[in-house]
Amino acid sequence: MKRGWFGPRRIGWGAAPTSWEGWLATGVMVLALIGVSVGFGDRSNDWIGQMAVLAIYSVVVLLTYRRDARTPF
Repeated sequence: MKRGWFGPRRIGWGAAPTSWEGWLATGVMVLALIGVSVGFGDRSNDWIGQMAVLAIYSVVVLLTYRRDARTPF
């Protein structure tokens, strides 16, 4: 059976990376948020790019989430 990239957190609500693919997706999301923040010359439009990055990341988490996956911590 295929392993999920994200699974339930041990403490609290939400999802936590459970594989290297999940950690890679999280790192790419952080770098994309930094890139969007630095890349826009007009600061009034930063939130549009940031919301787009967060929306894409949320879809990735939802598509790769496994309820029975174990977190490594």
